[in-house]
Amino acid sequence: MSARGPVVCVVGPTASGKSALADLVAERLGSSVVSVDAMQVYRGMDVGTAKTPPGERCVPLLMVDVADPLEDYSVRLFQREARACVDALLDEGRVPVLCGGTGLYLNAVIDEMEFPAGEKGCEARGRYERLAAERGADALHALLAERDPESAALIHPNNVRR
Repeated sequence: MSARGPVVCVVGPTASGKSALADLVAERLGSSVVSVDAMQVYRGMDVGTAKTPPGERCVPLLMVDVADPLEDYSVRLFQREARACVDALLDEGRVPVLCGGTGLYLNAVIDEMEFPAGEKGCEARGRYERLAAERGADALHALLAERDPESAALIHPNNVRR
């Protein structure tokens, strides 16, 4: 994401008070909160994701309840939609407040990350998942270390998903 203006990010572990702080900061800034939580995007998952109920919010909460749990929704789609929210707030001269604990979704919005379109990404993921299932997480991590040593140094060998 190109630096068009300031963006506040409130991040931290589950139940650390991120939502309340982000709501307060956005209220003081006269802005809105853009959720970067991987599960809050789904409608109907209120309790398990600790969504702030609408009546308790001081400001609009964007990127919440935007997808059906049965829908094929990806970080790629989230990135496009969340960046549109951030851009709209910046266009209005407001400072977006991003809030969440999911590093991938936050990074998808603020960093220059690209996600493959269509089936290619699914095919690649399937290939690597099969490799991990057949040869183990260590074999997958060894391949990562060979192709991208910098990322391999940051990702735990047992973290097959990353």
